[in-house]
Amino acid sequence: MKKTLLSVALAFVGTFAFAQKPTAGSKTAEVVLNFQTGTSAISYNLPGELRLRYFIADDMAVRVRLGLGSTSSTDKVSNTTGTTTAEIKTNSGFNLMLAPGIEKHFEGTSKLSPFVGAQLLINYSTAATTEVSNAGSSAVSAATVNGGDSYKKDNGTKLGLGLGLIMGADYYITDGIFVGGEMGLGLFNMTSNGDGTENSTAGGVKATEKKTLGGSTFDMFGVTTGGVRLGYRF
Repeated sequence: MKKTLLSVALAFVGTFAFAQKPTAGSKTAEVVLNFQTGTSAISYNLPGELRLRYFIADDMAVRVRLGLGSTSSTDKVSNTTGTTTAEIKTNSGFNLMLAPGIEKHFEGTSKLSPFVGAQLLINYSTAATTEVSNAGSSAVSAATVNGGDSYKKDNGTKLGLGLGLIMGADYYITDGIFVGGEMGLGLFNMTSNGDGTENSTAGGVKATEKKTLGGSTFDMFGVTTGGVRLGYRF
């Protein structure tokens, strides 16, 4: 029994001692780790953000970060008697992120692989707000039955484009599993806002107005990023 436990222990230690860094043709997949207090001190973002890499050489990798997120929240306020809903407010949004890039890896150590690189950041997002007063039991009854007042604002679409520099390192704790840290500096970031609309119903009368929300912003050296990741090489 002791010999069996010793063999298992030596094999386990061996996986740490002989962890191998990627070579040409290797592929990796990583998720972002979140460190926080509470019952879940460590969690990961999926499908919030996923990073994939392909090593075109022992010291060079192409990469892509993929991000996908959506939000939806509804708040209901009862009237003074508590029997019906006086107001309903709903917020919703969607975000898609795509960031292709390239990394140059340096020698480091047998387990540590430091790198520098660059990435192009593309963001697409939407957002909308709906408010209903004198709602009765639902937003539907407010607009169709009870003649309640409603308001909806569509903020249109937002498209962002940026370019940034990155630096980081991966540490291979076993043969195929690694943790990594990364920092980034945005060289520039451009954002373009599309037009939106506002729809309202007051006293049973509906009105629709197109809002000119369009415009653009341009920032230089204003965006920094960072994060810790857990990854697998295959």
